[in-house]
Amino acid sequence: MEDLKDQIRNVHAYAVTPFSDDLLTVDLDNYGKNIEFMLDRGVKVVVVGGGTGEVNSLTVDELETMARHALEVAGDRALVMPALPDNLGAAAELAPRYEKLGVRITLGMAPFVRNLIPEDLNGVYHYYEILAGLSGMALMPYNTQGWTADFFAKLAEIESVIGIKDPCQHPHNLFQAVQLVGDRFVWIGNKRHDPGVLHLRFQMGIEAFTAGFTNFAPHFELELFEAAQRKDWDRMVEIQAQLAPLERLRNRHNEGVIKSALDLVGLKGGKVRPPRTDCSETGVAELREELERLGVLSGK
Repeated sequence: MEDLKDQIRNVHAYAVTPFSDDLLTVDLDNYGKNIEFMLDRGVKVVVVGGGTGEVNSLTVDELETMARHALEVAGDRALVMPALPDNLGAAAELAPRYEKLGVRITLGMAPFVRNLIPEDLNGVYHYYEILAGLSGMALMPYNTQGWTADFFAKLAEIESVIGIKDPCQHPHNLFQAVQLVGDRFVWIGNKRHDPGVLHLRFQMGIEAFTAGFTNFAPHFELELFEAAQRKDWDRMVEIQAQLAPLERLRNRHNEGVIKSALDLVGLKGGKVRPPRTDCSETGVAELREELERLGVLSGK
């Protein structure tokens, strides 16, 4: 799977999911157009139904349909990585469907018990072990649980796990894991333009990162990755400083900001499914100012 590991050493674009006006169906036509926009600008990895894609609000059938459509749009231009939801029943139903579509790797959302991190992580390991046995696809677990280095080493026993998506909320754990497990995994980090520490995370051992801003302004994230490849840490700091105000808006309004940004640049974001909430009018006004400052809107 070395070729696949090379492919995921890139910017991972977490595509948003546009819905119909009544929020009850996925707007597949505009979903495809949004992905096409990213591909035309150089995005090489597209994640279907991740957190930014509102995975917890999507049905199994919707996720399968979105994965199929994304694969058709991407062709051989990009790697499509659909998400497996954080419950075993839905994930087990989806895994063989994804494999039949030709999916090579999935993002495995971390399971919870009544929305809490399980006290005994043996159950989490068993969850991923079962998922790995359901198909021949590679698997990338998503660490939203603050796993220890020892747990990462345990996951390394599952052959099909080739990468880890880590939001870097526990950087010392991640650093220890990188030292312990090494290049057994491809380490995919979170960018965090505010406070702008992505260069430190690359120095710590991550090889790629995830980004929601790729939906409407991919050139910033792609340039960041190129700078990381050159180890141009100063340029990475400069780019992140540019994007920090936008990140602060994202932190306040979550996926509503990304969807509103898509609408502002002429693509389709639309509304989020409840219980998530849309960006407020004030937030949209602030967002417009930021996009104009960054040259994304050119004064629209």
